[in-house]
Amino acid sequence: MSGGGLHGAVIREAGAADVRALALVSDATFLETFAGMISGEALVAHCAAKHAPDHLAGLLAKGARAWLAEIDRAPIGYALLTRPELDAAQDGDIELKKIYLLSRFHGSGIAAALFDAVLCRAQSHRRLLLGVKDDNHRAIAFYTKQGFRQIATRRFDVGGTLYDDVVLARDLDRN
Repeated sequence: MSGGGLHGAVIREAGAADVRALALVSDATFLETFAGMISGEALVAHCAAKHAPDHLAGLLAKGARAWLAEIDRAPIGYALLTRPELDAAQDGDIELKKIYLLSRFHGSGIAAALFDAVLCRAQSHRRLLLGVKDDNHRAIAFYTKQGFRQIATRRFDVGGTLYDDVVLARDLDRN
């Protein structure tokens, strides 16, 4: 899927051959989002553990789905949909584990296009869940506009440091 309103971006489902591009954009967007908010040591440790190509390949091999947003084949954002790992999860839920976009593309419609790709794949489930850092007001506002509501809180480990997250859920149409 692509669109002129998306600054020439293409959204496509990623596969095992794309784990290096996923790792690169995972690191870039996570650092850009949280540098100065989370300790540098924790950021580096988290990226090394959770964004490594082997880790991402393992998730995909276990049934996770990923999408890349690209401009001229350069990754600028991504989304990752997995089985839920949240305590608030119930039967029929699925988790939006990650959705990030380089900040220079915020407001371009690309994040919404990534989200739409996730929604298309998630429709067979009862609810879509996600966790977001409790002081990430921009993300919380985006998710609220997308129909999410807070259902819980949790502690989230980033490189050995715990942070507070809100857990959000959106009911899905099961047509």
